[in-house]
Amino acid sequence: MAAKRAIARTLKTGDGKSEHLGKETTEFPNPLRPAETSAVANPNTDREAARERASRERRARRYADRRTLWKISSDRTCRGCGRTVMDPESGVILAQTAEGTAIALGLLKCGKIWFCPVCSAKIRHGRAEEITAAAVSWMQQGGSAYLVTFTARHAATDKLADLMDAIQGTRADKDKGTTRKPGAYQRLITGGTWAGRPDRLDADGNPDIGIRGRVGYVGMIRATEITVGQGNGWHPHIHALVLVGGRTEGDRKDKRVVEVFTPSDDALGELEDHFRAVWTRHLAKVDPSFKPSDEHGVDFKRLATARDAEDFGRYVAKLQDGHKSISPANEIARGDLKRGRQGNMTPFEMLGRIGDLMGGVLEEDAPGHGDLSWCLGKWAEYETAVSGRRAIEWTRYLRQLLGLVGGDTEDDDADLLFEIDGASEIRAGVQLQTNTWHKVTGRALDLAATEAVEGHGLDLDAVTEVVTLAGASAASVRLLTPGEITEAWDATLAKLAERRDAAAARRRVER
Repeated sequence: MAAKRAIARTLKTGDGKSEHLGKETTEFPNPLRPAETSAVANPNTDREAARERASRERRARRYADRRTLWKISSDRTCRGCGRTVMDPESGVILAQTAEGTAIALGLLKCGKIWFCPVCSAKIRHGRAEEITAAAVSWMQQGGSAYLVTFTARHAATDKLADLMDAIQGTRADKDKGTTRKPGAYQRLITGGTWAGRPDRLDADGNPDIGIRGRVGYVGMIRATEITVGQGNGWHPHIHALVLVGGRTEGDRKDKRVVEVFTPSDDALGELEDHFRAVWTRHLAKVDPSFKPSDEHGVDFKRLATARDAEDFGRYVAKLQDGHKSISPANEIARGDLKRGRQGNMTPFEMLGRIGDLMGGVLEEDAPGHGDLSWCLGKWAEYETAVSGRRAIEWTRYLRQLLGLVGGDTEDDDADLLFEIDGASEIRAGVQLQTNTWHKVTGRALDLAATEAVEGHGLDLDAVTEVVTLAGASAASVRLLTPGEITEAWDATLAKLAERRDAAAARRRVER
């Protein structure tokens, strides 16, 4: 506790009040960095500086919230994310990229898009770019895209798991012998009205191709988001980017677009009516109290041009600076940037409030609502209800149809994190011993150590100052060249592969 108070004293606000441990932000003077000098007022420079401050504050909040996650999560990988060293003999490498940013090599990354604020930000950023690329690709070909939002009626007494089962479907449980049951979302694109009945003729005497054929349905990209409030309880809702206006041939991996057209107003009206009817009917069947009103259950917004979709990519960065507009790509993917409405909290806002309350902030001073016990209970319920579910899901083979690669499973999310790091050109770096990193994270200096590596030139003194402040020896920090970083990282990966192979061999013998 004495160490925590000592570190907290180094993070003083201008009015003399200190933030609690783990909530340091860039508004506070950083004792590890020189003070910035004032320049002649320039509106562009001021705006850029404000964006930089906002970005750094969000990053500081994510790291602080991840430290809270270490303490309260029931997920073992989340408790070790960013602090568990993959190979204790190799330690941790903090590398500086050619762009001046820092990446950490040798640390466990949970890749949990639902739970971890640090991993989620990176994954969702990559997913937002993916979604933008899909929308641009399809609209440039002449297709149409719609942003459709699906909501369910909810009350404070409703369990999140029940609501998620209703809209997303149940999960299979091998131990209980249960199979997966579709939710309202899956029901949207099933049945003869949707898929057509080739053995029947329509009003014009042609085979019935269904709503799917008449609108030229190509696929959907779906994201589920959740907020919670004391008054109305859990509010899960789905945003879907629906691509229409295409005729396809082939099946599964061989499917290809053979024609692009503009659906008629009548066909689009059929699509809207079908989605509303199926959505509300299924929810009412599961639980009458879940049935939404016709006004709020399903909402359609059309994307007018490919230029609209291209703008969405730029909004990724703007939204991180607090931009109020939400693009369809970010509406779907960037749940980490959103704030709850009408008194509700997003899960990450709730995580932040938990950290505040655990750090000694008074309930009335901490953003959000609910006492610590209520927030902890809701977070535990949230982890159980969404574990194993996909936050973002594409129609199968839609990526291939649009010329994109990848997937949307948890393994794909984890791969995306490593791809982001692997795509960077390394300029320099430092290697920290495992016990040193444990001291750094134990004193909530993981972000300070990361920031010390960033910039246009690696400052070894800044890194060693963080390390010594954490109570470790400056001799435990080793400066590395790009070649040495590659060599050390390859050696770490080789050791991990050997251990996996040895573990697999032991399991074979035991079986």
